[in-house]
Amino acid sequence: MNGSSSSAPQQIPLATDIDKSEGREATQPLLTQEALAARLDRLPVSRFHILVLVVAAMSLFFDTLDTVITGFVLATLSPLWGFSAATIGVLSAIGLSGYLIGSAIAGFAADKYGRKPMIMLTLILYSVFSASRGLADDVYGFAVLNFLTWLFVGAESSIVPTYLAELWPSRVRGKLGGWMMGFFALGIACSPIWAFYVIPNWGWRVSLYLTLPFAILIGFMRSGLPESPRWLLSRGRAAEAEAVLKSIEKRSGGSVNHSHEAVRSVTNKPKSVMKYTARDLLSPRFRKITLMIWLAWFAEYGVLYTFMTFVPTLLAMEGYTIVKSFQFSIVIYASVIPGYVLGGYIIDWLDRKPTMVIAFIGTAISGTLFGLSTTPETLMTFGGLMAFFLALCSTSIYNYTPELYPTNIRATGMGIASAWGRAGAITLLLVFGVFAVLKGKLFVFVVCDVILISAAIVVALLGPSTKGKSLEESSM
Repeated sequence: MNGSSSSAPQQIPLATDIDKSEGREATQPLLTQEALAARLDRLPVSRFHILVLVVAAMSLFFDTLDTVITGFVLATLSPLWGFSAATIGVLSAIGLSGYLIGSAIAGFAADKYGRKPMIMLTLILYSVFSASRGLADDVYGFAVLNFLTWLFVGAESSIVPTYLAELWPSRVRGKLGGWMMGFFALGIACSPIWAFYVIPNWGWRVSLYLTLPFAILIGFMRSGLPESPRWLLSRGRAAEAEAVLKSIEKRSGGSVNHSHEAVRSVTNKPKSVMKYTARDLLSPRFRKITLMIWLAWFAEYGVLYTFMTFVPTLLAMEGYTIVKSFQFSIVIYASVIPGYVLGGYIIDWLDRKPTMVIAFIGTAISGTLFGLSTTPETLMTFGGLMAFFLALCSTSIYNYTPELYPTNIRATGMGIASAWGRAGAITLLLVFGVFAVLKGKLFVFVVCDVILISAAIVVALLGPSTKGKSLEESSM
């Protein structure tokens, strides 16, 4: 299936088409995975897809805004509460350990209980704990609340990409995934502006409180989203999957006629579907793919979170004031916008695998040059390039991971891979916090280079191509 928009919709036999001469009663067609994929893939991109994208992915904006603002808050609290860059690394690592646990657990829960209930629950709990950090009076209270905040940030950010990938036509999944990641970009780009205007004028506590009302609003909007029909079908709830699918077809303006090849009548036996569990992630069937994607997540998000957390502190260590470092950070963080948005078009054109390899190498080179930089111009140039390549890799990896696993372990695979990304972040944050003081920023970027190049090699050797394939085809 190439997903070409020029191909004519195929027809599925309805109940009235069944041969009554053989004594068969009129029945409803039996929905299969092939039928469901074909019907979703042939739909035109419509207002429905854009609405689901915006409402579901707005949480990613607040997730990223929250994460990056935390870096600015910690840089502000460092002189107020009297702790060092090493303590910032420890605090961030504690928060990311919550992210790690939330990512891993959420995948299991989303595969068992559904995509929609989990993205609703995690958004509500994230909002409450995120705002509550503004009540902290010491570093210990902040650490505990930050852990709980990122527990649910991690849970949500590992479920939303899986949910959206299961609704989008395969021919445009990369492009729409790029726009989804654009919400990450918007959060990263807005965070220094938010910090620059809110923290100096109203204080760090207000900068945390202000995320709560927006997140709650998104929660109300999200309540109208449909459940993933792929998940419903994987749980044996074919009638519900059919109802959701028809609703999506109606709202997308697509034909509700169906394909002879895609659907079998209930008088025929459906094709058997393999049932996988979490332990199958390391079975011979998936082992190489799983280890490859775990290393890719470890490298990407180990470097990304460390870089985004420490940019204001690194610039302050170079002798710039907190306000000036915030201004420089706006330029650096804004570079993620083209990386995320254009990344979706690049991965549909070039494929996920080669894009990730290029992004890892580009991050290593620009990071090393950032470590060597001493002037405002070079700091912003190479910092911006590093942010661009990190964003490009994020778009690739968030689209790539759900494509590697079948529906009944897709969220689990995504969640555990995401957890490995946060394990990388915890490791490098601790290393960065200590060695940035002892050895300088260049030393740590050289260490990052080893991890990034290793990931590029493994992805190049073991990563499969998923370009233009349906989720069912790419996970075979």
